[in-house]
Amino acid sequence: MWQPGNEESYFDNMEFSKNVVNILPSVEMMVSFNGDMTRSNRRACLLYAERMDFKELIQLRLAEKADQRRMYITTVDSASFHELKQDQSLNVTFSGFMENVVRMLKDCQAGKLELHLSARDKSLASSQSHDYHLQFVEIRSFKNLVHLCLPCRSAPLNTVLFYINLMLDASHTKQYMLEQSIQQIQTELNSQRTHMLRLGTENTNLREALVENTRVLEEKHALEMQQVQENLSKVNDQRSSELERHRRTIAGLQAQLDKASLDKADLKTSQEQSDKRCQTLVEELACCKSRVVSLKEQNDKLHADIANARKQERKLEYKIEDLKQHTAELQEHIQKGNKEKANISAELEAEKKILHTKRQALEMASEEISKANQIILKQSQELLNHKKTIAWRTEVALQQEKAVHEKEQLLAMREDELRQARITIEKLREEIPEQLQSMRNFAQGLEQKYSKQILTLKERLSIPTGKENRR
Repeated sequence: MWQPGNEESYFDNMEFSKNVVNILPSVEMMVSFNGDMTRSNRRACLLYAERMDFKELIQLRLAEKADQRRMYITTVDSASFHELKQDQSLNVTFSGFMENVVRMLKDCQAGKLELHLSARDKSLASSQSHDYHLQFVEIRSFKNLVHLCLPCRSAPLNTVLFYINLMLDASHTKQYMLEQSIQQIQTELNSQRTHMLRLGTENTNLREALVENTRVLEEKHALEMQQVQENLSKVNDQRSSELERHRRTIAGLQAQLDKASLDKADLKTSQEQSDKRCQTLVEELACCKSRVVSLKEQNDKLHADIANARKQERKLEYKIEDLKQHTAELQEHIQKGNKEKANISAELEAEKKILHTKRQALEMASEEISKANQIILKQSQELLNHKKTIAWRTEVALQQEKAVHEKEQLLAMREDELRQARITIEKLREEIPEQLQSMRNFAQGLEQKYSKQILTLKERLSIPTGKENRR
C-alpha cells in the first residue's frame, strides 16, 4: 500500500503530544486474530483512536490486554488516504472518513461489527512495511461483509516503550494523588481527635453542672415541700377548729330555734294576754334569722377557702410531677450522650485501623513500583530523557504540594469537617482496595514484562547495527 512516513512519529513524540486529540475514548473490545489464515482466535485488546490537530492525520492503536508489548498501529495521512480512496473506492473527504471510522468503532463496541486483524501474504509483506490488515467486518450468515480494510503493522520497540512510560507516569500521578488524599484524611482525623477531646471535656463539665443543679433543685424542692406540708397542717388545724366552733354555734342556734318554737307555741296560747311580748319575740326571731344568714355566709367563705387550699395543693403536685419529668428527661439526655460518645469512639478506632492497613498497602505498592523503576532505569539507556521530564514533574508536584498544604489549612477551619471526613472515608473504603490490587497486578506484570524485555534488548544489542538498519 504505502511506506510509513514521518507522520507516525508525531504521536510518540513529546513535542507534539499537546496536539494529539482522542477522537474516541480508549475502550476494551474483542479482536479476532487470523494468524495462520485457517483458524482464528479472539483476544481482549485496548483500542486507542487519536488524531493530530491542524493536520490530516489519524492513528488507530491496538494493544493486547494480556501483553501490552504486542501493539499494532494503523496510521492514515492525506497521501495514504488518497491511496485508500483509489483502492477501496471511497467517496468521502478526510473528515468524513474520520467520522465513518469513529462510527464503525462504536458499532464494533456495540457488537454490530467485528474487528479482524489478519496477516498479509509473506511475499507482499517482505516488500512493504505493513504486515497486517485491520478489517471492519459485518458477520453474515452466507458471507461476511468487509466495510473497511486498513493496513496495519506491529509497533516498534521505541513506540511501545513510549506508551508504557506514559502509563507509568499516569500511575505515578495517581499514586501521588492517593498520598495527598491520605495526608488530608490524616489531618482531618487529627482535627477530629482534638474536637472529640474538646467534646469530652465539655461533656464532663456539663455532667458536673447537671449533678450540681439536680442537687440544688432537690434541696430546694425538699424545703418547698416541707413548707407546703407545714402550711397544710396549719390550715387543717385552723379549719378543724373553725368547724368545731361553727358546729357549736349551729347547735346553740338550733337549741335557740327549738326554744323559740316552744316560746312561739306558748305565745300563741297566751297571745291575747301579752301582745307586747309577742312583738319582742318577733324582733328576736328576726335578729336570729339575720345571724343565721351571716353564719351561712361565713360558712360559704370557709368552703371557698378550703377549695382554694385544695387548688394550691393540686398546683404544687403538678409542679412536683413536672420537676420529676424534667429530671427524667435530663437523665435520658445524659444516657443518649454517653451512647453517642461510645459509638463515635468505636467508629474512630475502626477508621484508625483501616487507615493503618491502607497506609501499609500503599507503602508496599510504592516499594514494588520503585523496584520496577530501578530495573528499568538500570537496563535501558533510552529512558534517560524521560527521567529528566519526571524530575521536572516532581518539581511541579512539590509546588502543587505546597499549594495543597495551604488549602488544607484553610479547609481545617470549616464547620462540617466531621461530615466530609465520613464521606471521604467511605469512598476510600470502596476505592483504595481496588486501586491497590490493580496497582499490584500492574507492577507485577511490568516487572515480568521488563525482565523479558531486558533480555530481548541484550540480545538485540549483541546483534550488529547493520541488521537493525535493515529492519
